[in-house]
Amino acid sequence: MRNLTILDVQAANLPESPSLQPASGPAICVDVVNKAVYALVNDSDGSALLCSVHLNTADSAAESGEARRVCTLPFSLASGAGILASNMQFLMERESIFVALRTGDIFTVHIGSHGDSEAPELVGTVDPGIVACAWSPDEELLALVTGEARLLLMTQEYDVVDEFPLAQGQEGEEAPVALGWGKRETQYHGKAGKAAALGSSEPATENEIVNARLDDGEDDGQTRISWRGDGAFVAVSFIAQSGAREMRVFSREGRLHSIAEPIEALKHTLSWRPSGRLIAVTEKLDHRHDVVFFERNGLRHG
Repeated sequence: MRNLTILDVQAANLPESPSLQPASGPAICVDVVNKAVYALVNDSDGSALLCSVHLNTADSAAESGEARRVCTLPFSLASGAGILASNMQFLMERESIFVALRTGDIFTVHIGSHGDSEAPELVGTVDPGIVACAWSPDEELLALVTGEARLLLMTQEYDVVDEFPLAQGQEGEEAPVALGWGKRETQYHGKAGKAAALGSSEPATENEIVNARLDDGEDDGQTRISWRGDGAFVAVSFIAQSGAREMRVFSREGRLHSIAEPIEALKHTLSWRPSGRLIAVTEKLDHRHDVVFFERNGLRHG
């Protein structure tokens, strides 16, 4: 593993010292082209304030250690996690900031070339609410999970191109195929010997492989979305009706591609390797916390 090294630190005071809300979703995004960081914070009157900090010394506000007010959005963060953004992302192609709220409202704020902004625009509302969403790397498709556990795929114009339940089907296009190695009693078991052959051949039940139920206190219960680097597939980690966490992979066209094989204690962390071959999750065991990799077909790697 390569060590991470801090190259530079820049601090900025938020306008009128508003306090960041404890988030159930990110309230910060970065414009990597113009080297600017945008954050949603509580203004002094309780409204949602969008402010920015430019990460170059040529910016006078950055030199003075002050964040700059961009605009005020028409909702309040004072109620806490019930209203806080489930996703905030800077869209480079459209030079705008995308903000999705758990209430279902979606706002965009266009940022000009000089950092000035237009008035926030309410582009739509998802009635069941939004629990998670993420734009594809090419910013052409928005994957959005509603409060009714349905996955929506939307275009740049926020038109729905597909909608389906997360728990659709039990097998994806890449479901593993059994090769048929005969009866358990006639297979070779190495040092385990005959005792292994005579052991129970019943598959593990849902109670034996629980995939991180919520009552262990280690899972935040939130839905996670991660796109593959080329935008061809999207992985979704969510809590199923059984109370166990599942991870499923869907194609860009909305077809169920695979369902991850059960592991003992799957947790909420989810990230697709940029080059596309492996999906990283975590597993919390009694004695350690592991990083686990899955293939695109849902099988555990290594």
